[in-house]
Amino acid sequence: MDNKIINTLKGVAFLLLVSLYSCTDYNYIDGGLANGVHDCTMWEYFENQAQDWDSTMVMIEHAGMKSYFDGSGQYKQITFFGITDITIARFILQHNSELDSKQDMGLPVDENAYWHRVKDMPADSCAAILKKLIVPEQRIMLKDIPQGNRLVFNGKYKESGGKPFTTLYGDEIFTWMVPEDYGDLEDAGAKVLWIARRRNTSSNYRIASTDIQTTTGVVNSMDYGFTMGNF
Repeated sequence: MDNKIINTLKGVAFLLLVSLYSCTDYNYIDGGLANGVHDCTMWEYFENQAQDWDSTMVMIEHAGMKSYFDGSGQYKQITFFGITDITIARFILQHNSELDSKQDMGLPVDENAYWHRVKDMPADSCAAILKKLIVPEQRIMLKDIPQGNRLVFNGKYKESGGKPFTTLYGDEIFTWMVPEDYGDLEDAGAKVLWIARRRNTSSNYRIASTDIQTTTGVVNSMDYGFTMGNF
């Protein structure tokens, strides 16, 4: 048990170090733009940026959903609110930590229930998570999203402005743009895209980088703080 706790702490420390010191190719730039246009499929873009999307590709293939990203499937264009390697690693660590807590309380836990790699996650769960983050047949850009807001209180939410979209999962997400201040100038800074599922208990999540354009769709990359299990 002590070894499991130590390994979990090492994993958390590693994630924090990576979050603080790694420089990705899709760091947020003033105005919300990332690398701009890539003359390749979304899948090829992931392959070219494997330092950020390696686990994402494994998860996509494990879910049997590669065709959505390489253009060979039913939909020739998608928007993907992308989850990167760090988000997936945090999700795995959280799952294992919850199992450790159960064991600490004296509850029986099957050792095979622990996830040591992405492919240990249930394939249907991977597919469900990905489908909640895909909008089919649309290329959603920051410029397409009106300014808005979403407030959550007492188990209810109130939306203003923004724009809803239907996901591959079959439910709706709500997107909205928030202009940040620049010095003493109100709303003169970067334009930030936000996203939430239309559920009373759903949290609001910031998009770290928008408008990553490929020949098969657009990637709007989720912030490292995105929690897959709560979306």
